Amino acid sequence: MDVVLSFFAGIVSFTFFVEILIKSIKNKRPNLIFWTIAIGMYSFATIALALGLYSGWTQFSFAVFYFFGGITNVPAFGLGSAYLVFKKDNVHIASGIYVLFICSAIYSMVTAPDINLLNIEGIPEGRELYEISGPRLWAILGNSIGSLALVGIAIASIVKYRIINQDLATTNVLIAIGAFAPAFSGVLLAFGDGASKALSLLVGISLIYLGYKISQRIDFSKKE
Repeated sequence: MDVVLSFFAGIVSFTFFVEILIKSIKNKRPNLIFWTIAIGMYSFATIALALGLYSGWTQFSFAVFYFFGGITNVPAFGLGSAYLVFKKDNVHIASGIYVLFICSAIYSMVTAPDINLLNIEGIPEGRELYEISGPRLWAILGNSIGSLALVGIAIASIVKYRIINQDLATTNVLIAIGAFAPAFSGVLLAFGDGASKALSLLVGISLIYLGYKISQRIDFSKKE
């Protein structure tokens, strides 16, 4: 069940990635570009999860899962939503910092000692495999800062746009909840470790997709 669910979640997220990639190529809005990056990371992490559960974890599959799903994903969603709410020049600065963050995280992953993935059932835990000064540090930073940004943006959207632009507020709230969904896979542990993670990823991508669809109704000419 866990393998089937994880592959299904991977197919759904990758299909969404292709759709939003085509949209972002046609309409080069910064929010779409960063959502495309975030969805791409989400889908790669989900596919890596499916492969790891199906054929066993390798250094590469876990690195893809951990890097895209545990380090760089949440901040990208936050930047995409930030471009809907704040002035572009201010968000451009945050985007530049994000690029430096990614480069530092890549260096940390590449230089980290090889991890022991033998005899691991289910999903490996980063805290059991990496030192706090290595990739775990970037995962903590990325998730902490990204989560705070998403919550702040969602609150700012509700306060600023709940009356004049409900679609924008709803979009950012749904994307924030969807990005957080995989973190709450523990509540589904009755289904098993892998299945609970796959279900949470599926729920997350569904909420994010709904938020994306609602964002397509926003009149950007009025916003700008």
